[in-house]
Amino acid sequence: MGQFKRIATDIHGLHWPQHLHAYEYVYESGELLCFLDYSAPDKGVGYNGSAWLVHAYAGGVDVVALLRDEIIKEIEGLACSHLSD
Repeated sequence: MGQFKRIATDIHGLHWPQHLHAYEYVYESGELLCFLDYSAPDKGVGYNGSAWLVHAYAGGVDVVALLRDEIIKEIEGLACSHLSD
């Protein structure tokens, strides 16, 4: 199972998505620089929030299309939990 950490990469350049939340997903054999769309929880209506993985960069290459569904769901779940804190 992976984890998230705050990124050290400067993502302010125009080649990085500026409207998404960025975090590094760390797993046993490396790291992915992930960009996610996030919807905050609304406890008043019982909505727990959600996150959608839009981009996942490995070595500067977007590999989101190559990730297994299980990995994408794990990243989205961890991101939602991390961003909701």
